[in-house]
Amino acid sequence: MANTTSSVLTPASDGYNQSRQRYFNARIPDIEPMEIHMPTTTSEVVTVMKSSQARHLKVGVRSGGHLFSCASLVEKGLLIDTHLLNKDVKYDAATRIAAFSPGHTVQELATAFGAIGRFFPWGHNRGVGVGGFLLAGGQGCFGRGWGYTSDSWITQLEVVTAAGEVVLCSKTENEELFWAAPGSGRGFFGVVTRIWARTIPERRLFDTTIILDSTDIFKPLLKWVLETSEKVPKYGVDLFFLTFRSDMDEPGDGDGDKSDPARIMFVINETVYADSLEEAKVLASPWDQLPDEFVKFQVQRVPVLERTWEDLWTLQDRFQPQGKRWNVDSIMTDPKASNDAIIEAITPALYELPSRLTTGTVCPLDYYPDERNQALSLPQKCYVSAMNAWENPVLDEKMDGWIRGVFKKAATVSCGIYVADLNERQRAAPVMTSLAMQKWLQIRAKWDPEETFIGYRAFLLPTLDHDNTAAGA
Repeated sequence: MANTTSSVLTPASDGYNQSRQRYFNARIPDIEPMEIHMPTTTSEVVTVMKSSQARHLKVGVRSGGHLFSCASLVEKGLLIDTHLLNKDVKYDAATRIAAFSPGHTVQELATAFGAIGRFFPWGHNRGVGVGGFLLAGGQGCFGRGWGYTSDSWITQLEVVTAAGEVVLCSKTENEELFWAAPGSGRGFFGVVTRIWARTIPERRLFDTTIILDSTDIFKPLLKWVLETSEKVPKYGVDLFFLTFRSDMDEPGDGDGDKSDPARIMFVINETVYADSLEEAKVLASPWDQLPDEFVKFQVQRVPVLERTWEDLWTLQDRFQPQGKRWNVDSIMTDPKASNDAIIEAITPALYELPSRLTTGTVCPLDYYPDERNQALSLPQKCYVSAMNAWENPVLDEKMDGWIRGVFKKAATVSCGIYVADLNERQRAAPVMTSLAMQKWLQIRAKWDPEETFIGYRAFLLPTLDHDNTAAGA
């Protein structure tokens, strides 16, 4: 392997601060890595890792920069930015397996796959980096039927270890490393440099949307939505329920606490991956008829229409604009919790929205992974999150207090958190089952005994009971 060196920035370099701040969240921690490396090849990553070992430096890794906590920033350590790494897509028509980079964004990958008529379940946001997405397990498109993307779609990973060695891992080679990767998220103890994934033929995209003013009917509407979602077929269907304030698009900044009036709008969206409009209409038919008591609250209904990925990304961009100040939290609902208990616990996070840009989300998943197969192991009936955004730094403390408060209540029906949403400055929560975490920690200690990668430390904070506030509060 050639002894090459990646592009590197130091605090004295032009462009250092711009690169340091390359995150979706404009709320960047005051942390300065000693160096930011932007490798283009696996061999350059090897050189960086061997240098970090020789100098006893800690390392963070960034792909798309969508981790809201910006946990890849390590004070006086190294940041490896993979957005230029191995930027080619190779497709084997015989095996139907594609190889690509952790630095590819969803949009880049979808464009490349579209050119060859293939698909695999990438993330929903165009700017998400595939490396971080897959290490979190991958809440990919149409996951209700296909599960998380890491589970059955990823066939092999190339990893540069903490010691600077290049290894391939799969279910038959370096199996324990392959087991440990999905669900690791920020805690992974190596640098993923190439990914191999199973693909299927590209199909057509459709969606339908209903928007209701839920202000006066919120809990009964949410109950009907959850019950109806159980009647929707799972394969090739995404369900996405979102709440937002009626004054979201009013002129001025997004920090307004009050409006006259501020109504809570409820979006029911179903996206379908199908071969025909007729098939899509059948898959979306459970939403054809609203109960009589909700009809007068309907604001808009968009029938089943064919869409493009660009259409879906543009819609998401509207509700999740880049460059705002964000704090985000989520729960995976406990499968043993009743719908009534879930509704009572999550309503504040979805309904009491503190800024014009804040949204709440519920995504039925019905995903029950096996801890014997992968570290990603929490049962996931529904994913519930609040995406809290504002613009004025003066409001940081207030907004942090809001999200701590509403998720203190939501945690009463939770079995854990999606690892990509974990922020130790807000609260502690499980990211794996206890048995999976024990096994994962043993594997981590074997592959990174000197703790070159320290993101996993956030997993070790005490999981708080429901009577305590967030860690460090």
